[in-house]
Amino acid sequence: MVILAAVLLLIGLALLAYYLLVLTEGVFLGRRLVVWLYDRVAKRYDALKQFDSDYEEAFLARPLLFRLADMTEPHLLDVATGTGRVPALLLGHGAFRGRITALDASSEMLAQAAQKLAPYRGRVTLQHSPAAPLPFADDTFDAVTCLEALEFMPSDAAALAEMVRVLKPGGLLLTTRRSDWEGKLFLHRYRSRDSMTDLLRALGLYQIEINPWQVGYEQVWGVKVGRMNYEG
Repeated sequence: MVILAAVLLLIGLALLAYYLLVLTEGVFLGRRLVVWLYDRVAKRYDALKQFDSDYEEAFLARPLLFRLADMTEPHLLDVATGTGRVPALLLGHGAFRGRITALDASSEMLAQAAQKLAPYRGRVTLQHSPAAPLPFADDTFDAVTCLEALEFMPSDAAALAEMVRVLKPGGLLLTTRRSDWEGKLFLHRYRSRDSMTDLLRALGLYQIEINPWQVGYEQVWGVKVGRMNYEG
């Protein structure tokens, strides 16, 4: 019985470690661990994700460029840029005439982004910073993007409030919500469509759209009408 109990305890601890370190990527153990985990995987990140270029073009670049079409040389902020997915996609596209500030809390992910974005040095700035607070003045950017990252931040509400703060009135926000069963493993961090919509409206966004995107995620779009304060 003692041996069986020990085996069950080891299995339980292994499952708990898998939940905390793999399924939820350290989020319940603090921001520093999340950043450390991304630092460790940075050099292998793109290989692990295996983004499909045709899918990225059709379901990320085109919708984003369509919504930016009326902006002249837009200045875009990409929060939690990782290895520079969004900047590389836009800056490599002839239809995008703007510039990008790419921000991440992981210095190793930014190092990978710097290599990838080297051909666009005059049009992209890399910033080492968490998502909240953002080191920018109010009403700075024409658009803000933040993909597959909110659930890993200490407070998605605080991060979104900062993104809205730095958006110009009429500016575009593109973020994502976790929509698969694994998303619900984030417990109180999981947001339903209604919860996400209500939060964005409270922050001062309108024209909110939530659309299917890739496995496990939906795209969330919104436009800023004005500056509002949020505490939470």
